[in-house]
Amino acid sequence: MTPSHDDDPASADLELRLAAIAATIEEFAQLHFDVRAPIGPRGDVVDAVAAGVNFLGDELEVAYRELEQRVADRTAELEHMTEEMRRRALHDQLTGLPNRTLFWDRLAHRLLQERRVETCAVLFIDLDRFKAVNDSWGHATGDQLLITVAERIVSQLRAGDSAARIGGDEFLVLLDAVSSAPVALEIAERLGASLREPFEVGDLTLKVTAAIGVALASSDLCSVDELVNAADAAMYAAKRHGPGRSRLHECSTWREDA
Repeated sequence: MTPSHDDDPASADLELRLAAIAATIEEFAQLHFDVRAPIGPRGDVVDAVAAGVNFLGDELEVAYRELEQRVADRTAELEHMTEEMRRRALHDQLTGLPNRTLFWDRLAHRLLQERRVETCAVLFIDLDRFKAVNDSWGHATGDQLLITVAERIVSQLRAGDSAARIGGDEFLVLLDAVSSAPVALEIAERLGASLREPFEVGDLTLKVTAAIGVALASSDLCSVDELVNAADAAMYAAKRHGPGRSRLHECSTWREDA
């Protein structure tokens, strides 16, 4: 007849010690590294196994924390790269302004806000004789001029307005809230006056002017393309009358900047 554990205390104790080691290993498998297999005073093989398991737990914890940190670092890096790719996709690389895609999106969103009391307007800005700057001083100077022009445009915006560079020396401005066409034209003329102030580019002092077309959202101009095209047409109408002009779309008269 085989003796029971009750009849053999040593076997029962051994089984309990081995069960404790097995339970510790199971905890490690669940990534619970705060447990340790008990080590008794005997210093026998079971205690040696327990010590080995505890050492393995320490090593596993270090490896896991390192892997966890690497994953966190890689995730943060990917998030940064994703945000940078998104920023590059929606912003002009030279000036940092929104590009055509982002401007179209913002204007489309604004045009959907039908219940607002005040309407919005688009300014189409084109620098006069910008090619002469590139031809005379080089493209690096021209690029720096565009950067400073962008900064000056932004400095003239009101809260809620936004600007974009859509290519070359062409910029767009969304006036978020204007009460009338004369108010929009007045803002355009103030912006044009600010652009006539000299620009310091390196050792050079450069003077430029800009033609500005103004188009107010209305029942006739209720889509993004219609509004931008109207402002573009007004800009060309202003340019035909000389440098530094502002003009309203479908306005029968034109006027100089103040």
